[in-house]
Amino acid sequence: MKKINGIFYAVLAVSFAVLSLSLSGCAKKQAFTGGAESRLSVGAFKTQYNIIPDYLKSPGNTDSLNNTAISAHIMGYVVMENVHQGQAVSKGHLLLKLSAPEIGSKYNAAKAGFINAKKTYDRIKRLYKENSVSRQTYDNTLMQYKVAKAGLNEAGNYLDYKNIYSPIDGVITKKNVSMGDLVAPGQMLLIIQSLKRLEFKTSVNVKYFSKIKNAEAVKLNFSSIDKTVEGKVISVVRSANPYSHSVLVRIAIKGAEKSGLMPGMYGTAKFKIGKRKAVTVPKSAVVRRLGITGVYTVNGGGEVVFQPVKRGRTYKNNFVIIINGLNPGMIVITSDLDKISAGSYVNPKL
Repeated sequence: MKKINGIFYAVLAVSFAVLSLSLSGCAKKQAFTGGAESRLSVGAFKTQYNIIPDYLKSPGNTDSLNNTAISAHIMGYVVMENVHQGQAVSKGHLLLKLSAPEIGSKYNAAKAGFINAKKTYDRIKRLYKENSVSRQTYDNTLMQYKVAKAGLNEAGNYLDYKNIYSPIDGVITKKNVSMGDLVAPGQMLLIIQSLKRLEFKTSVNVKYFSKIKNAEAVKLNFSSIDKTVEGKVISVVRSANPYSHSVLVRIAIKGAEKSGLMPGMYGTAKFKIGKRKAVTVPKSAVVRRLGITGVYTVNGGGEVVFQPVKRGRTYKNNFVIIINGLNPGMIVITSDLDKISAGSYVNPKL
């Protein structure tokens, strides 16, 4: 019995010894941080707040400053259409012809009445100079002549309405009639928009109303054609939309004719609305790991930590604004990012 107890205690002592050595090895492994002389030296940057310009981006669309709606002045049938929607036209271009026989008849009647009134007036005028007729007769004849002349001019104007010409250089954006259609006075036939004078319209929240000024320079970006152009605020409409709580801002586009822009194009306006504090880091420090955007930071012991961040726009070409994820005073690694990983140790060089 004593022999069995001795063997048991001997086995137990060996087990404690093995366990002690195992824990000792683990402790040494966990405490290992790498010697300072063996750590990789990397470039680093200490974060701090910077005062940066604050911008507001607002979506909107282009529109023409010169929209011309062409309506009919007489009743008649369309007997000639020389245009289609999307066609570019120049000032004086014949667009439509209307057939209105009664207009021609009225003109011929007015012309005959004018010729007769003029002959009568010329005869009475000669007799009046010879003192053969009274002053009243002369005045009545002169009045009849003037009325006949006005009637002829009016009939001539209506005759001109049969041919419809473009009043401006532009593009036909809407066409409401076709060959053979009967049109009535006041009916809208065509809309022509000028490409030489374009504006950009956008709605901004009323809280920014006081920060946007007339004649302020604005950047306009059109991603569909990969182009940014200059603009200038024409007006900020002093009336808020009660549903969207926004105000309309109109912006003139500089060099619109040569920019390749057209009415109705979607874009974004970039307004400068003040300044704010923000943390920025060099562009070289921002990486993506497993689909996550972040930076590598270094703690007090030199250990590398991967810190996810939400990045904003580029600042001064070489820096990136960090919206959240970093605080001032943190050490961010800026070089040799392909040689490090989370949990490794480095010597940061500021």
